[in-house]
Amino acid sequence: MKREAFYLTILTLFALLTLVQYFNYRELKTKNETLTKTLKAYELYIFSEFDRFEEYVKRENLKIPGFELLKEKKAQSLLVEGQELFKMANYGEALLRFREVLKISSDQKTRELARHYLERCEEKLGGR
Repeated sequence: MKREAFYLTILTLFALLTLVQYFNYRELKTKNETLTKTLKAYELYIFSEFDRFEEYVKRENLKIPGFELLKEKKAQSLLVEGQELFKMANYGEALLRFREVLKISSDQKTRELARHYLERCEEKLGGR
């Protein structure tokens, strides 16, 4: 009888350890999947248009810290890129950058500057 109780105790202990291990595995797997999706989101942010990044973040329900700040940084980057294209007289490409800035930026000064350059690009392209 004592032997059976001992075996029962050992089997119960192993069953509990197996359950703990399983739940830890599930938690780690979920964290890994979330981190993989977050990494893909940042790749989209760096290598793609902001629209695709924003859509992916919303679709996957990711929590990106400083999302609004990333949005404004992207807008600033596009604004500078557009200004450089404007200086090089590449008005068509600059026009696209300024339109993108207007789509994603909520900063009033950035929007005004983008609108100004957008109008100048349209003047240059219309004047040809």
